[in-house]
Amino acid sequence: MKGQVLFTFDDGTAIHLAAAKALADRELQATFGVVTDKVGTPGFLDHEDLSDMSDNGHTIASHGAAHAWLGGQPEKDITPSGPEGVIEDVIEGRDAVNSWGYDGDFLLVPFGTPNVGGPDHLREYVDHFRWIRMTVGTPLPEKFGNWTILGGKRLYPANYAEKIIGITAAADVRHPERTMDVVQWAADLGRLAVICYHNVAHHHGSGQDITWEQFQQEIGFVGEMVEGGYIDCVSPADLIGRGDDD
Repeated sequence: MKGQVLFTFDDGTAIHLAAAKALADRELQATFGVVTDKVGTPGFLDHEDLSDMSDNGHTIASHGAAHAWLGGQPEKDITPSGPEGVIEDVIEGRDAVNSWGYDGDFLLVPFGTPNVGGPDHLREYVDHFRWIRMTVGTPLPEKFGNWTILGGKRLYPANYAEKIIGITAAADVRHPERTMDVVQWAADLGRLAVICYHNVAHHHGSGQDITWEQFQQEIGFVGEMVEGGYIDCVSPADLIGRGDDD
């Protein structure tokens, strides 16, 4: 079976418009999670941007209304919202994205897996979304009895259709070959690689905020892999089907 790659972008920052255009130029698609309270504010995507990105084949998903934080470790300079506050925030974000005509029922969890406070809290997320991208410690059994925020990032079976998925790799200036490596592994093994991006135009690169040059190199590599027939670039809807209510 041919391998697959799923690109995801967190936060909805303004640079993601250029990223979306660069991807579309290579006939690649991605899923962009937007913080809805930030849409149209300085440094973030506006509604015209979202429309252009959608028209170019990208998925506009939710990343919460205000990027609320559960609380706990690691310490952040943000007032904790607690379990119910986080759920209220992601529901508000979902409803806004849906009202704009996009895919608010697809969620890129703000702060990732550590923003889920255990199995019962996870069930609340699942009750409100059709598809959820976490970070580590997934995939999970349906009953969530062995849920943990610990665990590695991994490849998934091709056409992985479960409601919850993690990431295989986050683009990182400290590991500039990682994204290309996991895409190559997915192609070689016929598996699915899930990639997470944040800032893709940092002036010199800092952790998961990478340079535009690194981003161009990574998507250029993937574009060549797709053009060569070694891997397909997919969306959440490709995996779970738009008409599936489960």
